[in-house]
Amino acid sequence: MLRTRVLTAAVLLILLVGVARWAPPRGFDLLLLIIVSLAFYEWMRLLNTGMIASVAAAIGFALLGITGLTTFPSVIAAAQGIGSGVLPLYLLATVIWVIAVPIALNRFSAIGGERLAGRAVAFALCLATWLALIQADGLGKIFLLSVLLLVWVADTAAYFAGRGFGRRKLAPSISPGKTLEGVIGALVGNLVLAVLVSQFALIGPDNPAGSVFALLQSSLGWGFLIAFVVMITLVSVIGDLYESLLKRLRGVKDSGRVLPGHGGVLDRIDALIAVFPVTMGVVSLVQSGLL
Repeated sequence: MLRTRVLTAAVLLILLVGVARWAPPRGFDLLLLIIVSLAFYEWMRLLNTGMIASVAAAIGFALLGITGLTTFPSVIAAAQGIGSGVLPLYLLATVIWVIAVPIALNRFSAIGGERLAGRAVAFALCLATWLALIQADGLGKIFLLSVLLLVWVADTAAYFAGRGFGRRKLAPSISPGKTLEGVIGALVGNLVLAVLVSQFALIGPDNPAGSVFALLQSSLGWGFLIAFVVMITLVSVIGDLYESLLKRLRGVKDSGRVLPGHGGVLDRIDALIAVFPVTMGVVSLVQSGLL
Protein backbone atom coordinates (compact mmCIF):
# COMPACT_ATOMS: atom_id res chain seq x y z
CA MET A 1 0.00 0.00 0.00
CA LEU A 2 2.77 2.47 0.91
CA ARG A 3 4.61 1.71 -2.33
CA THR A 4 1.42 2.38 -4.32
CA ARG A 5 0.80 5.65 -2.48
CA VAL A 6 4.34 6.87 -3.09
CA LEU A 7 4.26 5.88 -6.77
CA THR A 8 0.91 7.59 -7.33
CA ALA A 9 2.09 10.76 -5.56
CA ALA A 10 5.28 10.81 -7.65
CA VAL A 11 3.38 10.47 -10.92
CA LEU A 12 0.93 13.20 -9.94
CA LEU A 13 3.75 15.54 -8.90
CA ILE A 14 5.58 15.01 -12.20
CA LEU A 15 2.35 15.65 -14.11
CA LEU A 16 1.56 18.85 -12.22
CA VAL A 17 5.08 20.25 -12.48
CA GLY A 18 5.32 19.32 -16.16
CA VAL A 19 2.03 20.96 -17.09
CA ALA A 20 2.77 24.01 -14.93
CA ARG A 21 6.16 24.45 -16.59
CA TRP A 22 5.55 23.57 -20.25
CA ALA A 23 1.81 23.76 -20.94
CA PRO A 24 0.55 26.47 -23.34
CA PRO A 25 -1.30 29.49 -21.91
CA ARG A 26 -4.33 28.40 -19.88
CA GLY A 27 -3.22 24.75 -20.07
CA PHE A 28 -2.50 24.63 -16.35
CA ASP A 29 -5.82 26.33 -15.60
CA LEU A 30 -7.58 23.58 -17.57
CA LEU A 31 -5.72 20.88 -15.64
CA LEU A 32 -6.84 22.51 -12.39
CA LEU A 33 -10.38 22.56 -13.79
CA ILE A 34 -10.24 18.82 -14.48
CA ILE A 35 -8.99 18.13 -10.95
CA VAL A 36 -11.72 20.21 -9.31
CA SER A 37 -14.36 18.73 -11.63
CA LEU A 38 -13.40 15.24 -10.47
CA ALA A 39 -13.61 16.40 -6.84
CA PHE A 40 -17.06 17.86 -7.56
CA TYR A 41 -18.17 14.54 -9.04
CA GLU A 42 -17.02 12.70 -5.90
CA TRP A 43 -18.74 15.28 -3.68
CA MET A 44 -21.97 14.73 -5.58
CA ARG A 45 -21.64 10.98 -5.05
CA LEU A 46 -21.11 11.53 -1.32
CA LEU A 47 -24.45 13.37 -1.34
CA ASN A 48 -26.05 10.19 -2.70
CA THR A 49 -26.46 11.60 -6.20
CA GLY A 50 -26.85 9.00 -8.94
CA MET A 51 -23.90 8.06 -11.12
CA ILE A 52 -25.28 9.53 -14.35
CA ALA A 53 -26.40 12.74 -12.66
CA SER A 54 -23.00 13.12 -10.97
CA VAL A 55 -21.13 12.61 -14.24
CA ALA A 56 -23.41 15.10 -15.99
CA ALA A 57 -22.89 17.63 -13.20
CA ALA A 58 -19.11 17.27 -13.38
CA ILE A 59 -19.11 17.65 -17.16
CA GLY A 60 -21.34 20.70 -16.86
CA PHE A 61 -18.97 22.14 -14.26
CA ALA A 62 -16.00 21.66 -16.59
CA LEU A 63 -17.83 23.15 -19.58
CA LEU A 64 -18.83 26.17 -17.50
CA GLY A 65 -15.19 26.65 -16.51
CA ILE A 66 -13.99 26.44 -20.11
CA THR A 67 -16.66 28.91 -21.20
CA GLY A 68 -15.69 31.22 -18.38
CA LEU A 69 -12.03 31.26 -19.41
CA THR A 70 -12.98 32.43 -22.88
CA THR A 71 -16.10 34.52 -22.26
CA PHE A 72 -16.65 35.86 -18.74
CA PRO A 73 -14.54 38.98 -17.95
CA SER A 74 -14.44 38.22 -14.20
CA VAL A 75 -13.06 34.70 -14.82
CA ILE A 76 -10.53 35.97 -17.37
CA ALA A 77 -9.42 38.61 -14.87
CA ALA A 78 -9.11 35.98 -12.12
CA ALA A 79 -6.85 33.92 -14.39
CA GLN A 80 -4.68 37.03 -14.70
CA GLY A 81 -4.44 37.37 -10.92
CA ILE A 82 -7.25 39.88 -10.32
CA GLY A 83 -10.06 38.59 -8.11
CA SER A 84 -12.32 41.61 -7.63
CA GLY A 85 -14.95 40.27 -10.04
CA VAL A 86 -15.32 36.96 -8.18
CA LEU A 87 -14.85 38.38 -4.67
CA PRO A 88 -18.55 37.88 -3.71
CA LEU A 89 -18.17 34.14 -4.34
CA TYR A 90 -15.02 34.05 -2.20
CA LEU A 91 -16.85 35.86 0.60
CA LEU A 92 -19.75 33.40 0.35
CA ALA A 93 -17.30 30.49 0.55
CA THR A 94 -15.62 32.11 3.57
CA VAL A 95 -18.94 32.44 5.41
CA ILE A 96 -19.71 28.80 4.66
CA TRP A 97 -16.33 27.51 5.85
CA VAL A 98 -15.99 29.76 8.90
CA ILE A 99 -19.60 29.72 10.15
CA ALA A 100 -21.84 27.16 8.43
CA VAL A 101 -19.44 24.21 8.34
CA PRO A 102 -18.49 24.34 12.06
CA ILE A 103 -22.23 24.35 12.86
CA ALA A 104 -22.72 21.35 10.55
CA LEU A 105 -19.83 19.52 12.20
CA ASN A 106 -21.33 20.16 15.62
CA ARG A 107 -24.70 18.86 14.44
CA PHE A 108 -23.15 15.92 12.57
CA SER A 109 -25.05 16.81 9.40
CA ALA A 110 -24.11 18.01 5.92
CA ILE A 111 -25.09 21.53 4.90
CA GLY A 112 -28.29 21.16 2.92
CA GLY A 113 -28.15 17.38 3.34
CA GLU A 114 -28.77 15.35 0.19
CA ARG A 115 -31.22 17.92 -1.13
CA LEU A 116 -30.63 20.43 -3.93
CA ALA A 117 -29.29 22.91 -1.39
CA GLY A 118 -26.46 20.54 -0.44
CA ARG A 119 -25.51 20.08 -4.09
CA ALA A 120 -25.63 23.84 -4.66
CA VAL A 121 -23.22 24.35 -1.77
CA ALA A 122 -20.86 21.74 -3.24
CA PHE A 123 -21.02 23.48 -6.63
CA ALA A 124 -20.38 26.94 -5.17
CA LEU A 125 -17.44 25.78 -3.04
CA CYS A 126 -15.82 23.87 -5.91
CA LEU A 127 -16.28 26.80 -8.30
CA ALA A 128 -14.77 29.18 -5.73
CA THR A 129 -11.85 26.77 -5.32
CA TRP A 130 -11.07 26.61 -9.04
CA LEU A 131 -11.30 30.39 -9.43
CA ALA A 132 -9.03 30.85 -6.41
CA LEU A 133 -6.52 28.37 -7.83
CA ILE A 134 -6.32 30.07 -11.22
CA GLN A 135 -6.10 33.49 -9.58
CA ALA A 136 -3.21 32.32 -7.40
CA ASP A 137 -1.57 30.89 -10.52
CA GLY A 138 -2.12 34.23 -12.26
CA LEU A 139 -0.10 35.88 -9.51
CA GLY A 140 2.78 33.47 -10.17
CA LYS A 141 3.75 29.87 -9.63
CA ILE A 142 5.68 30.76 -6.46
CA PHE A 143 2.61 32.55 -5.10
CA LEU A 144 0.50 29.47 -5.86
CA LEU A 145 3.11 27.27 -4.18
CA SER A 146 3.14 29.47 -1.07
CA VAL A 147 -0.62 28.93 -0.59
CA LEU A 148 -0.26 25.21 -1.25
CA LEU A 149 2.45 25.11 1.42
CA LEU A 150 -0.09 26.35 3.96
CA VAL A 151 -2.07 23.17 3.37
CA TRP A 152 0.88 20.78 3.07
CA VAL A 153 2.80 22.08 6.10
CA ALA A 154 -0.35 22.07 8.24
CA ASP A 155 -1.13 18.50 7.23
CA THR A 156 2.43 17.26 7.77
CA ALA A 157 2.96 19.10 11.06
CA ALA A 158 -0.42 17.91 12.37
CA TYR A 159 0.44 14.31 11.50
CA PHE A 160 3.78 14.28 13.31
CA ALA A 161 2.57 16.34 16.28
CA GLY A 162 -0.48 14.11 16.65
CA ARG A 163 1.58 10.95 16.34
CA GLY A 164 4.18 12.11 18.84
CA PHE A 165 2.09 14.00 21.37
CA GLY A 166 -1.56 13.37 20.53
CA ARG A 167 -3.71 12.61 23.55
CA ARG A 168 -6.93 14.62 23.28
CA LYS A 169 -9.23 13.71 20.40
CA LEU A 170 -10.47 16.62 18.32
CA ALA A 171 -13.63 15.07 16.82
CA PRO A 172 -13.65 11.33 17.58
CA SER A 173 -17.06 10.70 16.03
CA ILE A 174 -15.95 12.24 12.73
CA SER A 175 -12.22 11.62 12.44
CA PRO A 176 -10.79 9.55 15.32
CA GLY A 177 -7.18 10.13 14.28
CA LYS A 178 -7.22 13.90 14.67
CA THR A 179 -6.08 15.40 17.97
CA LEU A 180 -5.89 18.83 19.56
CA GLU A 181 -2.12 18.43 19.74
CA GLY A 182 -2.10 17.86 15.99
CA VAL A 183 -3.93 21.15 15.44
CA ILE A 184 -1.40 22.94 17.65
CA GLY A 185 1.40 21.36 15.63
CA ALA A 186 -0.24 22.60 12.40
CA LEU A 187 -0.47 26.12 13.81
CA VAL A 188 3.17 26.14 14.88
CA GLY A 189 4.30 24.72 11.54
CA ASN A 190 2.45 27.32 9.50
CA LEU A 191 3.56 30.21 11.72
CA VAL A 192 7.18 29.14 11.27
CA LEU A 193 6.56 28.84 7.52
CA ALA A 194 5.07 32.34 7.38
CA VAL A 195 7.96 33.92 9.29
CA LEU A 196 10.58 32.24 7.12
CA VAL A 197 8.99 32.77 3.70
CA SER A 198 7.81 36.34 4.37
CA GLN A 199 11.46 37.40 4.65
CA PHE A 200 11.89 36.87 0.91
CA ALA A 201 10.00 39.01 -1.60
CA LEU A 202 10.38 36.36 -4.34
CA ILE A 203 9.10 38.91 -6.88
CA GLY A 204 10.07 38.40 -10.53
CA PRO A 205 8.70 38.70 -14.07
CA ASP A 206 6.82 35.40 -13.71
CA ASN A 207 5.83 36.00 -10.09
CA PRO A 208 4.64 39.61 -9.71
CA ALA A 209 3.08 39.17 -6.26
CA GLY A 210 5.87 37.26 -4.50
CA SER A 211 4.45 34.90 -1.83
CA VAL A 212 1.15 35.25 -0.03
CA PHE A 213 3.09 35.79 3.21
CA ALA A 214 5.24 38.62 1.86
CA LEU A 215 2.22 40.25 0.21
CA LEU A 216 0.11 40.31 3.37
CA GLN A 217 2.99 41.24 5.67
CA SER A 218 4.05 44.18 3.48
CA SER A 219 0.45 45.35 3.00
CA LEU A 220 -1.03 44.88 6.47
CA GLY A 221 1.80 44.10 8.88
CA TRP A 222 2.89 41.21 11.09
CA GLY A 223 -0.17 41.21 13.31
CA PHE A 224 -2.51 40.65 10.40
CA LEU A 225 -0.25 38.01 8.85
CA ILE A 226 -0.17 36.01 12.09
CA ALA A 227 -3.95 36.27 12.50
CA PHE A 228 -4.39 35.20 8.88
CA VAL A 229 -2.14 32.16 9.27
CA VAL A 230 -3.99 31.06 12.42
CA MET A 231 -7.36 31.46 10.69
CA ILE A 232 -6.29 29.65 7.51
CA THR A 233 -4.76 26.77 9.47
CA LEU A 234 -8.03 26.29 11.35
CA VAL A 235 -9.95 26.52 8.06
CA SER A 236 -7.68 23.77 6.70
CA VAL A 237 -8.60 21.54 9.64
CA ILE A 238 -12.30 22.35 9.19
CA GLY A 239 -12.15 21.45 5.50
CA ASP A 240 -10.55 18.11 6.29
CA LEU A 241 -13.11 17.36 9.00
CA TYR A 242 -16.06 18.26 6.80
CA GLU A 243 -15.03 15.84 4.08
CA SER A 244 -14.60 13.16 6.76
CA LEU A 245 -18.12 13.96 7.95
CA LEU A 246 -19.51 13.56 4.43
CA LYS A 247 -17.86 10.13 4.18
CA ARG A 248 -19.18 9.12 7.61
CA LEU A 249 -22.70 10.08 6.65
CA ARG A 250 -22.40 8.15 3.38
CA GLY A 251 -20.78 5.16 5.08
CA VAL A 252 -17.66 5.02 2.89
CA LYS A 253 -13.95 5.10 3.63
CA ASP A 254 -12.83 7.12 0.60
CA SER A 255 -14.50 9.66 -1.66
CA GLY A 256 -13.47 7.62 -4.72
CA ARG A 257 -10.95 5.21 -6.16
CA VAL A 258 -9.38 7.22 -8.97
CA LEU A 259 -5.98 7.52 -7.21
CA PRO A 260 -4.42 4.13 -6.34
CA GLY A 261 -3.43 4.05 -2.68
CA HIS A 262 -4.93 7.48 -2.02
CA GLY A 263 -8.67 7.05 -2.55
CA GLY A 264 -10.40 9.87 -4.38
CA VAL A 265 -9.42 13.32 -5.60
CA LEU A 266 -11.59 14.92 -2.92
CA ASP A 267 -9.66 12.97 -0.27
CA ARG A 268 -6.48 14.67 -1.42
CA ILE A 269 -7.74 18.24 -1.83
CA ASP A 270 -10.38 18.55 0.92
CA ALA A 271 -8.37 21.07 2.96
CA LEU A 272 -7.30 22.87 -0.21
CA ILE A 273 -10.97 23.40 -1.16
CA ALA A 274 -11.43 25.27 2.10
CA VAL A 275 -8.13 27.17 2.17
CA PHE A 276 -7.90 28.62 -1.35
CA PRO A 277 -11.20 30.58 -1.57
CA VAL A 278 -10.69 32.07 1.90
CA THR A 279 -7.07 32.98 1.15
CA MET A 280 -7.80 34.52 -2.23
CA GLY A 281 -10.77 36.35 -0.75
CA VAL A 282 -8.36 38.09 1.63
CA VAL A 283 -5.89 38.73 -1.21
CA SER A 284 -8.65 40.16 -3.41
CA LEU A 285 -9.75 42.48 -0.60
CA VAL A 286 -6.14 43.71 -0.40
CA GLN A 287 -6.01 44.15 -4.18
CA SER A 288 -9.24 46.16 -4.11
CA GLY A 289 -7.98 48.41 -1.31
CA LEU A 290 -10.72 47.19 1.04
CA LEU A 291 -8.17 45.86 3.54
